Amino acid sequence: MIIGNGRVITHDFDNPYLEDGAVYISKGKIIEVGETKSLLQKYPDVEYIDAEEKLIMPGIINTHHHIYSAFARGMASTGASPQNFQEILETLWWKVDKKLNHEDIEYSALTTYIDSVKNGVTTLFDHHAGPTSIKGSLNIIAKAAKKLGIRTCLCYEVSDRDGLDKMQEGIEENINFIKKCEEDNTNMIKGMFGLHASFTLSDESLKKCQEAMKGIDAGYHVHVAEGIGDLHD
Repeated sequence: MIIGNGRVITHDFDNPYLEDGAVYISKGKIIEVGETKSLLQKYPDVEYIDAEEKLIMPGIINTHHHIYSAFARGMASTGASPQNFQEILETLWWKVDKKLNHEDIEYSALTTYIDSVKNGVTTLFDHHAGPTSIKGSLNIIAKAAKKLGIRTCLCYEVSDRDGLDKMQEGIEENINFIKKCEEDNTNMIKGMFGLHASFTLSDESLKKCQEAMKGIDAGYHVHVAEGIGDLHD
């Protein structure tokens, strides 16, 4: 397949932009990038898609997202407006994530991944939270990603804010999912270990997270300095 007649951004320092460019793809891999006319002459018998002078570029990578935040779109805020980061968490985000069930997680994932693909995002790193629906939540999101053919890297947000039992359940969700992803050889799904932030995790809880990760080849996904209180902590 050749996708041509497009403005190609290559990310190649020697040849970063082609005004009338094309991409030749074979068996799911990009084989060659060049001028449209040149590639059509070189590969005359392949399928051709006319990009109609639109942009052709590498897929965008979203390195931090909260898929469940799809349910915060247009959400009415009652009472006084939050004045700082902590109040935003308490009046919006922590209200949303406490209400999630597994069906909600599925539909928020499908909605977000569809929007991602429509806007050129081909890889999405998500930081999931949902203290009333922890177990199996990452598998639900992963299933939605697989259905839509988008790469994704998932973790669960471990925190002390809902008690030590929920904190431990979050640890187990991360570890179980990371191990499951290690068995997947599609290069489409990976797991990381999610931590909320230093101000919602005690030193003891962080130590438990560290212990759980021994012998596991994965990184941590954590919020850092999102608000002045977080910075000071």
